[in-house]
Amino acid sequence: MKVKFNELRKVYKEVKDFLENASGENVNGLNTKIAEDLGLWGDDNYFLLEEFVTKNNLNFDKFDYSEHFESEGELFNASNALIGLLTLPFLIVTRIIKWIFPKIKTPFDNSSLPMKNERTDLTFGDLIVCKLKGEFCLRKNTLIEI
Repeated sequence: MKVKFNELRKVYKEVKDFLENASGENVNGLNTKIAEDLGLWGDDNYFLLEEFVTKNNLNFDKFDYSEHFESEGELFNASNALIGLLTLPFLIVTRIIKWIFPKIKTPFDNSSLPMKNERTDLTFGDLIVCKLKGEFCLRKNTLIEI
C-alpha cells in the first residue's frame, strides 16, 4: 500500500491523539497495546473501537472482537475475582519487599493483577493501518510504502 508521508503523519497524529484522549495514557510507540498498555479492558476497549470505527467510517466486518479482547464478563467473573482475592496478600508483601529491596526479583514483577490475556491485543500501529486502509487489517499483514 502506497501512502504519502504527509497523510501518514496526519493519521499517526490523529490516532495517537484519539487513543491518548480516550485512555488518559501516553502512547509510546507503534507497539503500544490498547488493553495491556493503555488499560482499556472490557467495555472500555469495546466502546473505544466502536467510536473509532464510526468516526473514521471503517469497515470492520472481518474483525472478531473475541480474538483480540476479553469481554467485561470474562474479565470480572467469579474465578478471576477469587484468584485476585487470594493473591492480593502476596502482591502486597512483594510490593513492600520491592520497595525495601528494589533489586530483588519476585514472582509478581511487572504485574498488578493476575490477569491472563492470551489474545492478540490490537496496537496503536494496527489502528493506524486500519484508518489508512479504511478497513480492519493488522499492521503485521500490511506493507506500507512511502
